[in-house]
Amino acid sequence: MLVGMPPPLTPPDRPLPAELSEASSHGYNCRCVARHFGLDPAPYGELPACSLSERQYRRLLVEAAKLQDKAKRLAAARDVAGAHRAYGRMRQVARQLDRTDIDLAAVSDLATVCYSAGDLRNARQCAEAVLHVFKVSTTAIVHFGQYAELRMIEGSREVAERVLISLSTEEGDVARARELIAGQRARAASRKAAGPGQFPPELLDPHGADELELRILDARVQIADGDPAGARAALEEILAELEAIADIAEVREQVVSLQAMAVAERARVHQAGGEDADARTDLLRLSARYAGGPMAAKADIGLAAARALDGDLPGAIAAIAAARDELATAGLTGDVADASHALGTLLLMAGDAGQARDQFEHAGKLWTANGDTAGLRRLDVALARCAAMDGDWATAEEHAARARESARTSGEWPDRLHTDFVAATIGFARGADPRSVLDLLLPLTLAAAEYRFEFADPRARTAWARDVAGPATALLMALLSQLGERRLAAELIERLCAVGAYTGAAERSLELTGALPALGLTPSTEDDRLPLAALGSVTASLPLRLAPPPALRWSPASSMELDPWLGLAAERYRLPRPAAETVETWPAARPGRETFILRFAEAGHTFLTWRTTADLDTVHLHPIDAALVGTAREYLDAASPTPHEGESVADAVRRSLGEDAFGSFEGEQRLARVLALNLLPADLVERLRRAAAEGRRPLLRVQPSPSLAGVPWGLLALPDRRAAHVLDIAGIGTCFDGDERVLDVADVSLLAPAGIPRRPPAADGPPVYLLDPRIPGQSAFGELGSVLGKQDATSPLIRHLDARLADGPVLPAAARGLELVRRTDTDRRLLAELLAGPCSRLVFVGHVSRVRDEYGAQTALHLSCGADLPGTAAPIGAHRPFTAADLALSEVDTMPARVALIGCASASDFGLAEPFGVLLAAVAAGAGLVAATVWALPTSAAVPGADPMSELIIAVDTALGAEDPVTELCAWQRARLARWREQPGPAGSPVFWAALTCLDATDDGKTWVR
Repeated sequence: MLVGMPPPLTPPDRPLPAELSEASSHGYNCRCVARHFGLDPAPYGELPACSLSERQYRRLLVEAAKLQDKAKRLAAARDVAGAHRAYGRMRQVARQLDRTDIDLAAVSDLATVCYSAGDLRNARQCAEAVLHVFKVSTTAIVHFGQYAELRMIEGSREVAERVLISLSTEEGDVARARELIAGQRARAASRKAAGPGQFPPELLDPHGADELELRILDARVQIADGDPAGARAALEEILAELEAIADIAEVREQVVSLQAMAVAERARVHQAGGEDADARTDLLRLSARYAGGPMAAKADIGLAAARALDGDLPGAIAAIAAARDELATAGLTGDVADASHALGTLLLMAGDAGQARDQFEHAGKLWTANGDTAGLRRLDVALARCAAMDGDWATAEEHAARARESARTSGEWPDRLHTDFVAATIGFARGADPRSVLDLLLPLTLAAAEYRFEFADPRARTAWARDVAGPATALLMALLSQLGERRLAAELIERLCAVGAYTGAAERSLELTGALPALGLTPSTEDDRLPLAALGSVTASLPLRLAPPPALRWSPASSMELDPWLGLAAERYRLPRPAAETVETWPAARPGRETFILRFAEAGHTFLTWRTTADLDTVHLHPIDAALVGTAREYLDAASPTPHEGESVADAVRRSLGEDAFGSFEGEQRLARVLALNLLPADLVERLRRAAAEGRRPLLRVQPSPSLAGVPWGLLALPDRRAAHVLDIAGIGTCFDGDERVLDVADVSLLAPAGIPRRPPAADGPPVYLLDPRIPGQSAFGELGSVLGKQDATSPLIRHLDARLADGPVLPAAARGLELVRRTDTDRRLLAELLAGPCSRLVFVGHVSRVRDEYGAQTALHLSCGADLPGTAAPIGAHRPFTAADLALSEVDTMPARVALIGCASASDFGLAEPFGVLLAAVAAGAGLVAATVWALPTSAAVPGADPMSELIIAVDTALGAEDPVTELCAWQRARLARWREQPGPAGSPVFWAALTCLDATDDGKTWVR
């Protein structure tokens, strides 16, 4: 008797294949098929299925279908034990029916359940068993002609392979994972190309849900292969496409599952990149959507870790313990292990190594039972830290060595980076051979620093630099100081300071003079009335990347000693090292004038390296204690007119002009002395004085670190002696015999990062003036109102402009100086038009804003731009600011050789984690020299009866037209300093003129485009 599907039309025409001789099951009712054709059934064996009635067969078939539905529901609810029981009964029914397809469906689903529970060993066994049986069943199907069954087992193979894709990804075997994904896509295409009715509808993926699952797996592979930035972008697209099909009944449940899967992956990427706020948002979404279930419990573990960082350690521990209980009830042993590991991490953070070790070892038992190699690697790292905390160095190094070997074997270089750092940390702490620690630490630090630039998102770059590259660099600098490796340390600082410009835009996407492209701007979350800084939110998805440092050269006589280490880092951690032009790290020397090159970098403490163009190969390296830098910042912030949080502009100016700040000579001198004692080392001061005494005034060129971006370097006093111990404020004067300042002995300018690519400047032509543009929707007396106040034909600035017009044409075309001030047409379109032709200099005077966070296009000019114009900043009412990103993405690719950006903190680029705002954007576009200010400029309204703002503008414009603008501007500031000493009144306060600085790249000799 033959029951079930119709028999084949013709009997087998060949003997039983050898691979079937040992098989206990040949496929759907194959034994019955043999008897049906009168073949000897002995080789095939007899099963109860061969004697089933049609009714019995149908009843068992219905039961199998119901069991599978039940098991899937239990698995979706993360009831692992219940799902196992249902699938076990389903397999029994499959054997009664002699239905290999049903058995494979159960086992492939079990592979998924085991994987989700963290039981990787059984997940692999189930998945590989499915693929093995698939091969045997395929042979039987071909032999007996039961081709309908082939289509039925195809889905089980796909499910099993997806488990193997995940397992291969976790083990770092990305090649196999990609091979399996490619095979799935090829078969899916083949099924769709087959004739109608050839395959069940669920195998044809009509709504694309299966392909979206493959894309999530692709994203996992990207993460394992070291491209989390690309994975995150892919996950964003996947989530958008899942949302588009979420209401289709046939795939609704699958979409819900895939959405959770994608959000969980995105949270993991956020956490790995240090983007804690974004990770928390995703985890909160998962916790709320799946409240009361295991998915929510998993999310709660991540949220508890963030809670601990906020200071609630007991609450975090309690939350993780509760989540672990829920996961244990569901039988999710892998998640239980993760929870125990999280608990151990918090306890270790609290200093309780004993309890932490207990939790880690509990996680290790589960990972061992589950065959979770990556988990066991985490265990070794955790136990190494516990042992190190107890001072058990031998045990710590044993665990670290095992973790390193596991990471090396896995091929996952981010894990190798992490385990190497743990080993280096232990070696440094225990006092191991410093050279051995250096051999480990230096390449991994270089790799960590380079990897930052693989992230497309600026928030991820900043978080990576803070949480991964930063600690490694701080440890390395401490080790190099211990070893006396001044040259390597100085080169590392040069490399840290050489960060390039934004790059990577496939094409210029902002056409400022034409049609408006759709950019998908995010709404502004900022207040519309921000004091001195009114820039709205900048989109995080700009098509820009930060360029990594180029290849550098130390001096004409010497290459970088770091170069071999960079090669080792690239080899050890699989970092791409594209060929790049070698860039000099020093400016050209001027005949008869010594140039001092100062670069500051933050790595735990702040480090200063300085040298001179007369002696480039002599290294001067100084660590500046973080406490000293903090003190300098505290005094400077108290005196600066840049408003503090919650402070009005008027209150900030009054504070700055107070007796303890820039309102009195004594207060200002005290600030200059505090800054100098904390920031200028004795050897630099002595060498500056000697260079000044020997001849022409030297040039001091400074690239500050973010903490020191607001320092007015020319104003700093020069100490005559150093205290043998820390002085209180009253004793500072004992270190000085007079009031000699840096400006008295040297000219000062800022130094551009060596990695900024630079285009040739515009051809020489008329000067361009953008003076106090009218901003749409803003009153002249509002936050974005006039910075010049009312001007008339007798005003000093207007007389200066009239004189310029008498010398020749200016841009935009004007007959009188008054026509250049408070125009309504000075928007980004006019800027693009004016800079498209020859021009000698650009003078902008107006509002400059700094973004309220540390990401993206950091600064913006406020031109007369309406909100309808294209740009990356959200509008402020009727106005859209013009950001550095707008400049980088627009067709404005050439600047005049000299530029002035006179506005609040227009030189603040160096104060950000990514120093590329409008200041350095202008340099990248061709400006050899940019005059700007390091703090917010009070307007002349602060001192009735005087016009210090106009004096500054006239001085800057005059200097830009001179042969040597830096020398001219420093001479003007020296004259202002002399007047301040003689007549220390508000109108002559350094608050109006000391913030002015020049970023001078004229002699850097770098006209290159990346």
